[in-house]
Amino acid sequence: MSVSEPLTALIERGAVPAERVVRLGREIAEGVANMGVHGELWPSTIIVTDDVVVVMPGGAEDRSNYGYYAAPERILGKLATQASDVFSIGAILFHMLAGRPPFRGDTPAQVMMAICTESPMDLPADVPPELAAIIKRCLSRDPEGRYASAAVLRDALDGMQTRREYPGRRVLVADDEPDIRDAYARVASRLGIDADIVSSGRDAISAMKSHRYDLALLDLNMPRLSGWEVLDFLRNRSDVRPRRLFIITG
Repeated sequence: MSVSEPLTALIERGAVPAERVVRLGREIAEGVANMGVHGELWPSTIIVTDDVVVVMPGGAEDRSNYGYYAAPERILGKLATQASDVFSIGAILFHMLAGRPPFRGDTPAQVMMAICTESPMDLPADVPPELAAIIKRCLSRDPEGRYASAAVLRDALDGMQTRREYPGRRVLVADDEPDIRDAYARVASRLGIDADIVSSGRDAISAMKSHRYDLALLDLNMPRLSGWEVLDFLRNRSDVRPRRLFIITG
């Protein structure tokens, strides 16, 4: 039977390992993205079980603690936005990693003043640099400097998870249709996988001579050597063959 508890209880037991912070952060961002704009995020608004549940605005206790995680513009009385939710998520993830909120102050008023005028404190040295960079971007005082929404933050954390699970993975895509290449590029970016995307068979062969690929997606009908000709090349060059090859046509 799973135990349900507010994120506050988890944080009170000490710093949370980075791997779990990435997973929980991804689920928090997903929950907030599904709401559109939340507006009042702090650890008590997040319930941790086997999954993560984000409590609706006004549904959590200790609202006075929101000031420790509020975006500067919210402290100054402006309406909540997706960008202000991103700031709050970043502050929560910071607290999970460091065991303390990102801004120093002896009173809630001092903390809120620091949020509006100072940079966040440094994260512990053992936090992965990529995760530290994601959180730093979330905590930008300028809303334009943050991720545009919780959904975009979720994608950034997704990409970090994928790079950890599939380190060094590399994909080759060869297709002469610009729209298809753009679609593959967006997917690769979201997954955080290195992808070389080319428009001809000749470029595909050149790429395979330079890199080793775990996966290749090869269109058959291309200019400057067709997919058929690339296959003929690979029959005689086992040293450069991708681990997996998918043929695309029609």
